[in-house]
Amino acid sequence: MVVRAKEELVAAGEGSPDSERKCDSNVVSPSLSMSALESDSPDVHGGSKARWICFVLAWLSYAGLTALRKPLGVGKKPLASDLKLGKTQLGFLDMSFLLPYAVVQVTVGSQADKVQPYLVLFLSLLVSSLSMLTFGSWSSLYPLAFLLFIAGSAQAFGWPACVKLISGWFPGRASSNVFGFFGTCTSIGGVGGTMIAVYLLQWSWRSSFYPQALVVLALSFAVFFFLPAPPPDSTSAKESSSSSSALSSSMSDASSVSTLKLMRIQCVAELCCANFLIKMVRYAFFMWLPLYLSEELHFSEGKAGMMSTTFEIGGFVGTFFSGAIIDRLFGGRLLSSMSGLLLVGCVSIGLFIVTSSFGVVFNCATLFLAGAANVATDPIISAMVPMAVAELEQTNTKAGLASVLNGMGSVGVILEGPIIGAMADLFSWSACLYLLATLQLVSLFLVRRAAQHKRTVALS
Repeated sequence: MVVRAKEELVAAGEGSPDSERKCDSNVVSPSLSMSALESDSPDVHGGSKARWICFVLAWLSYAGLTALRKPLGVGKKPLASDLKLGKTQLGFLDMSFLLPYAVVQVTVGSQADKVQPYLVLFLSLLVSSLSMLTFGSWSSLYPLAFLLFIAGSAQAFGWPACVKLISGWFPGRASSNVFGFFGTCTSIGGVGGTMIAVYLLQWSWRSSFYPQALVVLALSFAVFFFLPAPPPDSTSAKESSSSSSALSSSMSDASSVSTLKLMRIQCVAELCCANFLIKMVRYAFFMWLPLYLSEELHFSEGKAGMMSTTFEIGGFVGTFFSGAIIDRLFGGRLLSSMSGLLLVGCVSIGLFIVTSSFGVVFNCATLFLAGAANVATDPIISAMVPMAVAELEQTNTKAGLASVLNGMGSVGVILEGPIIGAMADLFSWSACLYLLATLQLVSLFLVRRAAQHKRTVALS
């Protein structure tokens, strides 16, 4: 599967022969394709116990970080009522977390390639938990924004570190299914964080932050003391033609790779723009769906919070089966599978708009489909694609590429809060939904642009 996925990525990088940075599927040696991709037996890099300890701790860690974000979305209505905040100010709080999350991930998230990734993950968990433990103690907008800024900066290192850890223990063809399973942590963490927050809202929005913060604090010490270090990166330099070796030689040392160099790799810029829009849509649902269900469809706060989990439950199902979707429905082609998922997501949002007044069953069904399609793209574009590109370019930049793709995508999340808040205030919730459907459609066109040369190669 990954071999075919890499062929697609190479094909998407084809272009004029005089460009150093463009890839050609004919220049990747067979020895590279086989040796880099087929080392997926259980004992290639050591005991299976250590690799599964790594997987479980990384999964729990990122699930905890995701759960830590949920009280802010679920508790928007009581928080706004208590502190007399408008929707635009609520959007400012979203941005206070998401702005540093994106900027730090893009600029310095690749430090997971230079520092021990377990240490990066430990610090991410520790600082995130400590900043949110005191969140409910404040009653002013600016201290809350500052704490969210610290938490967002710390969480930016979580995903790149996890990608580095998992890819070290599960190389080759096993990685697609493993990252499909690993990607379920965002949905399970989101559902768990939402349910805890909804339960605690009956007392106060302030109390809804404490349990998640304490769990993440405990996980930080579990990572520090028990997480096994991944084996050395097995990707080695192989012979290749001059068109690929020019870029490989400039990127062979992870410490010398800049964000600009990573962005110059073919397909990366288009996929960054696509992820920008995909994440904007996803986080709009994560952060605003409970408030929409409460204000527009007139559900109680508790029911609105629980109904919002159908988007994340759908995300869990879609992510869990993403490996099978890629292999069996799309023949291992990463970009084609993303295109199919984005099309389903766009149609699902449109159906949600049309059937929003039809009742709970229609609401849950369309939200489930929208979540399954949107969230399932995350392990593909944020983990599988970076791994394929890094091995194709024969570089130790998996965390760097994951950081750039995930971080540049998160730039869209920065704008999500102010835009959705302002549109809901100035226009209507319906205008927000139409915007999200449009953004999902544009992301589909960007992914197809990234894969524009693939069809020619596939048909030749």
